[in-house]
Amino acid sequence: MAITMKSDYALRLLLLLSIEGGRLSTSELVKKCRTQIPYDFAQKILSQLASSGILKSYKGKFGGYTLAKHPKDITIYDVVRAVDDMKTTITCFVEYSDEFFPEICTINEVWEIVMNKFEESLKSVTLEELKTSFLKKCEEFERRKSK
Repeated sequence: MAITMKSDYALRLLLLLSIEGGRLSTSELVKKCRTQIPYDFAQKILSQLASSGILKSYKGKFGGYTLAKHPKDITIYDVVRAVDDMKTTITCFVEYSDEFFPEICTINEVWEIVMNKFEESLKSVTLEELKTSFLKKCEEFERRKSK
């Protein structure tokens, strides 16, 4: 089970947009992101997020992206599903067949349970909660730095 870098970057870009609260271009987002997301990759991710309805995109000289929904209405699951194929997040190593192999059925059932729990966990956290956590960590960092 793994979250891809694509999902991770998507969450970082959305976090920045939610903090800024306005329209930002791809280049502005890439500059603001301290973890150096490659521009072309960021553009692809932002385009997928817009296609899925998480972002609104604006064309032209003053174009860019804004959140299409309030951060409390965007779950981590929504983001991961928008940019990654959730079916490949957990892969059953043995496919079902016409023959009956109890160990395969049992193991595949376990992966299905794990995947369902994983999805429930992703659905339980919103972008708003990430934003709140991020801002709190920044505050704590500034306090420690000023001592």
